[in-house]
Amino acid sequence: MNMTPRPQISDIRWPAVIKFDGDDELCYVDSEQAWIQDAGSLLYNHRGNDQLIDSDGCIYDLERRHDDHIEAVDSGERIELSDFIKRVRIHASCAHRCCIEKISFRSIAEGIRLIDSMSTD
Repeated sequence: MNMTPRPQISDIRWPAVIKFDGDDELCYVDSEQAWIQDAGSLLYNHRGNDQLIDSDGCIYDLERRHDDHIEAVDSGERIELSDFIKRVRIHASCAHRCCIEKISFRSIAEGIRLIDSMSTD
């Protein structure tokens, strides 16, 4: 039996965003340290289909472990840049930003930094 090791949290390219199931807003997570400190509070209402999207576009399913901690498990999927742009535009709309149709960027990492700047304005 060929078993590939599960990716570790250190495999995640930070910063990242959390896409909550059933919610159009995205939640910025700056670093592995921020994830370790805040995962429990960020996901206090975890529904089971929440996902973390890292700066490379890798999608991680967020799963509650037996000890009640949240683990990011690589889904093996990546979000396309065009799909991420759509998600960021929807997020911006929820945050009552203007000119959402003009939102564009050349990489997932750039889009994640844009989400962070929206929360600090």
